[in-house]
Amino acid sequence: MRLTLLVLLTYLTLGFAQAGTAPTELRLEDGTEIPLRVYPAHGDALLLWLACDEGHGTREARTAAKLAEKGIEVWLPDYLGGHFLPVAPSSMAQISGDEVAALIDLAQENTGKRFFMISAGRGALPTLLGVHTWQERHPDRPAPLGVILFYPELYADTPEAGAEVQYHEVVGKTHVPIFVYQGERSPGRWWLGHLRDALSAGGSPVESEILPKVRGYFYVRQDPSPPEEALAQRLPELIRKAMTSIESLPGAKK
Repeated sequence: MRLTLLVLLTYLTLGFAQAGTAPTELRLEDGTEIPLRVYPAHGDALLLWLACDEGHGTREARTAAKLAEKGIEVWLPDYLGGHFLPVAPSSMAQISGDEVAALIDLAQENTGKRFFMISAGRGALPTLLGVHTWQERHPDRPAPLGVILFYPELYADTPEAGAEVQYHEVVGKTHVPIFVYQGERSPGRWWLGHLRDALSAGGSPVESEILPKVRGYFYVRQDPSPPEEALAQRLPELIRKAMTSIESLPGAKK
């Protein structure tokens, strides 16, 4: 019995020690400190998550904890808090590609894990900008295995009713495997094929899935419908499914 307890305590101590070595902030070149919530795990996969509700969401935190239980480490940077920006979707436009590229550098310097990027809504744009910036700087280094995007908003300008959407130029310049989830009740579902074509133009292998009976921002809504709440509970499952799909895409690195 004592031996069993000793082994268990040793395991827990080592686990806590390993978790304590993880970074707690991302320091940018100008000295800005970006708080970083780390959900450590002993597996070989890492998710760098730009939260769609700007790093303050409980849904992302709960999902990160569940993913960590399955061996997938998750980092949640709070860029808005670091810059003292208001918690609003429009503030995501203030996050530069350089800042997200710095997060990728930090992940590579501190872990030897396979890593993916994940974001949603307006967080999709700084995510792709960061990947593109990082790839331009480090063409010979291993890039993220892929990017998971929920209901991404990647428009160059606010779409006008009835007009064809125009995407930000980075959409056609990023070359990394991408998985897109789009809600069936989101206006973006009607442009999903167009978005896939635009992403593929940059050399990105793309997979996508329509999520039935849900709107955009379904997992952070204050007024979710029963189907939206049910699907939000399955968020860890959806993320793991996307990771597996990305690794099976043509051209994906194993």
